[in-house]
Amino acid sequence: MKKRLFAFFGILLLLGVLLPFAGSRRALAAGQACPQIIDEADILKPTAEMELGAKIAELESKYQTNIVILTVTDMQRDELKGGQRYYDIQAFTEDYYDFVYCGGQEKDGIILCVNMDYQNREYCIVTTGKEINRFQSKMDYIYEKIYENLTRAEYEGAAETYLKLIETKYRLGFYPPSLGTVAVCLAIGLLVGWLATKGMKGGMNNVHMATSAGSYMIPGSFNVRRQNEMFLYSNITQTARQTEHREGGGGGGIHIGSSGFSHGGGGGHSF
Repeated sequence: MKKRLFAFFGILLLLGVLLPFAGSRRALAAGQACPQIIDEADILKPTAEMELGAKIAELESKYQTNIVILTVTDMQRDELKGGQRYYDIQAFTEDYYDFVYCGGQEKDGIILCVNMDYQNREYCIVTTGKEINRFQSKMDYIYEKIYENLTRAEYEGAAETYLKLIETKYRLGFYPPSLGTVAVCLAIGLLVGWLATKGMKGGMNNVHMATSAGSYMIPGSFNVRRQNEMFLYSNITQTARQTEHREGGGGGGIHIGSSGFSHGGGGGHSF
């Protein structure tokens, strides 16, 4: 009897853990709680999805924002654009985040959408609210890093890279250069310095120390008779001071979506 009870409660516990993630594979219904991962294309393993979901929950709690991963096989939703099919992944991702995920509210967040349509595989990142300025200048860098995983069909790796880049930007405020880049720059700097020093040293081979100060003067050229100062003229040069201005960085700039909310990131990228 005890064994049956333990088995029964064990099954209930397992279902309580798995059901939220199973629900993330279906389109969100009105009023349904928003999962962080909506894997409609079914490209993530359940165990990896749980780990990614836990990481997203940690980041969202720590930095008070929304972080979303969406995978689809087509860009058509009954609740979006009257059920018409989207042909622009940027517009689809924006509308999905605004109307489906956030229920028509403007909320700070960043969403990665991966379209697994066999005819046109592409991915897109959209930022909203405070995340626009945080990530806009480095959006091309983020796209490039995720692309490396997607082209190798490492979909879980792409999701991990996406979250790692988000965390790094929050924690450090910038993306540090790779060790390879630092090593190359250091080697180039040392080589240029060595060549410049060698060139200057070679050009001084004909220079010898003089025995007296008279060797540096032309005879009869220095004859001081009187001392006075005369102001000849003044010359004032004016240069316009450059004012700081901000523009959208990589990934398509900043614009207004169909919801009327501002978005950054954007721009579909094929893989």
